[in-house]
Amino acid sequence: MKRKLIVYAALTASLAVLACGCSSSQKKGVDALENGEYEEAVSQFEALAQSDGSEEAADGYLGLGMTYYEMEDYGNALSAFLQAADNGARLSVQTYNLMGICAMQTGDYAAALDHIQSGLALMSTSDGADKAGAGLVQEMKYNEIICCERLADWENAKQKAAEYLEEYPDDKDVQKEAEFLETR
Repeated sequence: MKRKLIVYAALTASLAVLACGCSSSQKKGVDALENGEYEEAVSQFEALAQSDGSEEAADGYLGLGMTYYEMEDYGNALSAFLQAADNGARLSVQTYNLMGICAMQTGDYAAALDHIQSGLALMSTSDGADKAGAGLVQEMKYNEIICCERLADWENAKQKAAEYLEEYPDDKDVQKEAEFLETR
């Protein structure tokens, strides 16, 4: 449940950015997404993604990514987020996290690790430092450990787990992961 709340917070933050100075399709898409009307949101964001302006297209793809994510269509969500980036969207820490989760859900742990690490790297910039809550950062660091494990990169998984536990010593799940990793 905690992770679902973190994802919801990330979506809300992304929607707020998306809704600024929006076109008709953008506003209708955001409203539909907020109301759980996913097919309508897809329709509006697709129209926006097909627009001539790359900024509008990028916003349309971001909206599509968020909508597909909410629909648990992780492959299409990731594809839309990548197209947003290709159209010049400025990706946030939250968006990188969603991309990482999508890649994990599709079994592409190498891509997931890249997205998560890109988001964490953005945290060290002035652009990212103010925009990601502690819960989101913790989730990303946890998922980084899981990706390393799934890639059988035991040394990095051990290192990431140790670093994580220094910062979050009460996390029972990662304590168990660290014990498991010691057997590898």
